[in-house]
Amino acid sequence: DYVELAEVYRDLRGKLIVEVTQSEPIARIVRPDDPDAYITVDNRLLPVSDKFSARLLLVTGDYADKLVSTEEEHTIERQKLVELTNYIYKQPFWSAQIAQLDIDKQGNIIMYPQVGGQIIEFGTADNYESKFNRLDTFYKKILPKKGWNDYQRVSVKYTDQIVCE
Repeated sequence: DYVELAEVYRDLRGKLIVEVTQSEPIARIVRPDDPDAYITVDNRLLPVSDKFSARLLLVTGDYADKLVSTEEEHTIERQKLVELTNYIYKQPFWSAQIAQLDIDKQGNIIMYPQVGGQIIEFGTADNYESKFNRLDTFYKKILPKKGWNDYQRVSVKYTDQIVCE
């Protein structure tokens, strides 16, 4: 499951060459009643190894079981989550800052950051780039003036708004 591609061949001198490309997990789905799973960059599910634990974004909540489902409607929702987690994974700041996504039954996401006491109400995975642009504004312009622990909740789920409490 962890091997994405493997090629085995001999070179001109008869030396055996083995090239392996490992699957790249980007998030870990944590489920309370069932085994956890990893989501890969290309939207595949991997079982969790008992020998290795990758330090990745955690995905929890009522929606976690649906993300592991193979039903067509859930595969589409998982693709949206993969796009969102890929975005977080590829952005150095967001990869370091966002520790966990908690997804409720309707697909609304609450993000828990590594630094700062606030929770981030993200809404659904739709329009994630616009929402991250607003979060970027919050981290670059609002927090330096108000302080890292002045807000308990930040919401970017509404179009073109940043709501802070």
